[in-house]
Amino acid sequence: MTVTLRPGSTVVFTGDSITDCQRLQSEDGLGFGYPLRIAGEWGLRHPDRPVTWLNTGIGGNLASLSGYST
Repeated sequence: MTVTLRPGSTVVFTGDSITDCQRLQSEDGLGFGYPLRIAGEWGLRHPDRPVTWLNTGIGGNLASLSGYST
């Protein structure tokens, strides 16, 4: 799968505890799991295309529920 992001894009991760991964305890708000890894890999591979990364995961929530907000 290829993902193309324009400079200045915003990527939002949403889900349950696997996404959350202690996001509120992390300095950048991304947590310590896959959102941090993906943002870091992107930054290393595409330093010329800055992207804003947001983690809205909430431990205990079900990602399949619609209509919830953070």
